Amino acid sequence: MAQSRTEDLTVVTFANHAVLNEGKSLKASRPIFDDVEICVIAFAGDTKRVCVFPALEAEPNATREKGFPVSYAEVYSEQYRRFKSQEQQAVSGTPLTEAPFLTEAKRRELRALNVHSIEALAAVDGPNLKMLGMGGRELKNQAVAYLENAAGSADVVSMAAQIEKMRETIEALQADLALRNSSRSDAAAGASPQAEHGNDGNDKSIEDCTDAELHAYIKEASGTAMPPNTGRKRLIERATELATASDQAA
Repeated sequence: MAQSRTEDLTVVTFANHAVLNEGKSLKASRPIFDDVEICVIAFAGDTKRVCVFPALEAEPNATREKGFPVSYAEVYSEQYRRFKSQEQQAVSGTPLTEAPFLTEAKRRELRALNVHSIEALAAVDGPNLKMLGMGGRELKNQAVAYLENAAGSADVVSMAAQIEKMRETIEALQADLALRNSSRSDAAAGASPQAEHGNDGNDKSIEDCTDAELHAYIKEASGTAMPPNTGRKRLIERATELATASDQAA
């Protein structure tokens, strides 16, 4: 079960708030207002509690942690940057539109409850969870499952990329060894020997491979892994033996 994070449960935005300037108003004999930047913090699943602070006022927790004043604008720097650039202050996390288990009507209901991301839906708990109404617990569980499955998919994609890279390395090794054996055969027949790296210089020789790549090739070609502490010289010898045998068999 995913753990709730404070940042997933808070909805932070910045805005300009008009404040009456009594001194200027008195001098002008009419109402004069100043724009004051404010930080508005709402909470997922709670429509009754909204905190408003001056944007440049020190945020107590961050200030206590750093030992010097840290403003709300600095704590929530990305949202503040978007506010100053007049960009949409997008909520962090995965948008509700990416949740296949939600209808559009349910998405609107959740946004009205300050739940704007799948992470927030997965994190909401306690009294705030009850605010989601009937089926709220099931929605939370579906959000948790979605995030866990997404994390698992990311691991699978990463591993697939690593396997593909290793496959390419093995193919390059096999091509290089085949070229080396061909060069030896030509030399034995009295022909001019060929360059080890081919005309384009892009093939990778056994000596250029890392120990990890040699281990991978040997295991792939022979079906048996070399001991982890095998020296580099022995790895190169074994890889050459297997490549030679493979070329002769072909």
